[in-house]
Amino acid sequence: MRFRCALVALVALCAGLLVVAGPSNAAVAPPTAHTDLRSFEGLGTWVDGYDFSRELTQSPTFTARTVQFAAANGVKTIYIQGAKRSPKTPYSLLSRDRLGAILLAAHARGIRVVAWYLPTFDNPSADFMHLDAMMQFKVNGQHFDGIGLDIESTTVPVATRNARLVALAKKVRARTWLPLTAIVLPPVLTEVIRPSYWGGAFPWTALKPSYDVWIPMGYYTAYTRWPTWRDAGTSTTEDIRRLKVHLGAVSIHYAGGIGDTSTATDFQRFTAAAKAAGALGVSTYDYATTPGWAWSHLRAGAARPTGT
Repeated sequence: MRFRCALVALVALCAGLLVVAGPSNAAVAPPTAHTDLRSFEGLGTWVDGYDFSRELTQSPTFTARTVQFAAANGVKTIYIQGAKRSPKTPYSLLSRDRLGAILLAAHARGIRVVAWYLPTFDNPSADFMHLDAMMQFKVNGQHFDGIGLDIESTTVPVATRNARLVALAKKVRARTWLPLTAIVLPPVLTEVIRPSYWGGAFPWTALKPSYDVWIPMGYYTAYTRWPTWRDAGTSTTEDIRRLKVHLGAVSIHYAGGIGDTSTATDFQRFTAAAKAAGALGVSTYDYATTPGWAWSHLRAGAARPTGT
């Protein structure tokens, strides 16, 4: 989701494996089928390649040791960038050893791990290669708990982009039994603030059969020129409403705005709105930029009522 940093700027302009032991009674149970959506419930956090991989950073801010702090903050799922298309990242996965160490550390503490990748659609075979590597990845017999496609690249024209996106989603769905999530641009951005971003032609209906969970990315922190939508509760409610208009009753996890530019009120409002709209869980982007004081608000916002 590092790409979203470029989007924030764009919006402004346009307006060796480490085996980590842990308590066995906390170990996470693997998903039983792609309809097992436990990995998207409760509080999540995001980690991109610039936070952990040797290909993209010399000073990682997220490691296997960091997982214990995520657990202490109430995190139930880590959404981690498993691969990236760039000259600096020529391999199918980012830092396999570090990915494996984080996966084992998370599972030992009862935390699930969803791996995500941002397809650029300029080379469909390369996009699938990275996704397939994430689907097949295992360490000590353990695998990711879900796979996500971060759908926001505009490298190719809309018609080509949509055709390749739909084909890629179908191919990934046919390849894995793991739950799949579509990490999508927020409808408030693409349908209200900047409709030209996806040309008003996002293929919601064609994509619906391929995905188990939808994660709209709340960009309320980028909406400083639009006071109505800068309200985290208002934009979250409208994002989810519009998504349901397109897709019907689907499962949703809502990812809020940038951590270090969100306020306490933002966290409270977006989590309350997401919960009121029936979201399975919430998160904010990303772990490295989320202030320590924010976790109490996020934990409270992600909590489900007793008995649900």
